[in-house]
Amino acid sequence: MTQVQVVGAGECGLPLARRLLDNGVKVTLITDRDPAAVLSGSVTSTQVKFARTLELEAAAGLGAWRTLAPPIRGIRLTVAVDRSPVVTWAAPFDSPAHSVDQRTVFSHHLTEFAAAGGDLQIAPISLTDLDERAADADLTVVTRASGELAACFPADPDWALPAAPMRRLAVVYLDGAEPDPDGMGMFLALPGLGEVVSTATLTGAPGQERRCDNLMFAAVPGGPLDVFTRDSSPAQRLAQATELVERYFPPELARRFRTVELTDSGGTLVGAVTPTMRRPVGLLPSGTPVLGGGDVLCRMDPAGAQGANSAVHCGIHYADAILAHGDGRFDTEWMESTGQQWLTETAHPAARWTMTMLNPPPALNELMMAGGQDPALARAFAATFARPAAMSALGL
Repeated sequence: MTQVQVVGAGECGLPLARRLLDNGVKVTLITDRDPAAVLSGSVTSTQVKFARTLELEAAAGLGAWRTLAPPIRGIRLTVAVDRSPVVTWAAPFDSPAHSVDQRTVFSHHLTEFAAAGGDLQIAPISLTDLDERAADADLTVVTRASGELAACFPADPDWALPAAPMRRLAVVYLDGAEPDPDGMGMFLALPGLGEVVSTATLTGAPGQERRCDNLMFAAVPGGPLDVFTRDSSPAQRLAQATELVERYFPPELARRFRTVELTDSGGTLVGAVTPTMRRPVGLLPSGTPVLGGGDVLCRMDPAGAQGANSAVHCGIHYADAILAHGDGRFDTEWMESTGQQWLTETAHPAARWTMTMLNPPPALNELMMAGGQDPALARAFAATFARPAAMSALGL
């Protein structure tokens, strides 16, 4: 019987492991935190999953929140200077998107994986540990890695990426925000300063979920929005967030966030992401090849709202490829082909979209402005969030 080892229990590793388990494959899932630790920890990101991703999850039996999560019906885009809107428009998605706190998602799926008979191992894993473990598996897939383990996967020379983060990020999960009147997600562009994104979200322990809103500041490094530090307290971050809202948001948007409080002490996150693109196959010190997936191969700024979608697509794609391969040998050629298909069809278009959004060319600025006068154009632009490959049809 095929035996697969999955390292990392996130948006890629969890659906991969569960889909394999449900189809009779022996799976070991290795992660460094148990469900209780995940649930009681800090938020890991913001996340918006669009219709194609939600359909994939539902088909794989992972759509636990399909009827619970508040629908995100589209985008309300505003470009503002000195608190005054330069342009504003709203456009619906073809189908609603959802956002569910990853603490809720990951703790639920970890519990369900173990209950279904999966081999869940809670342990930090070093490069040496993985090299020893890989000898006992037919295939090892690394979906979370840093340091020396991540360095096993070579950088993709075809991508010229910034050597530093394009944005400094801060996230707060909030109770008490005034909902968007049409159920839209907010995308506020502040030229020269950065972007602010907000969506309705589901949070809380599985079975006790409730609606909240998240608010993410994506600050140009060193600019006026870049005020958050890793050593600040949750209360300080909330105070800084509300101050920025009053200072830079147009009044009609600022009003939505005037009576907010944090959902919990873990409802904040501060950090930054250096863009990364790697090749699919890594070599362990012994020479054993391993397949990379998700953030290990493609890591982009979450302000583009693509990471969770790309990762889920990767997990499901890899699972289907493994199941179709049967008891065949998972050699380097198979790994390269399987990983490259996901990169080409999903990850690379999402990465290009994100880079374009964070460093907009004149054509994108003109498109956002024109959306205020042309609803069809606004809707076509909104559709690129769900299908980044559609960006080329708009001349971007």
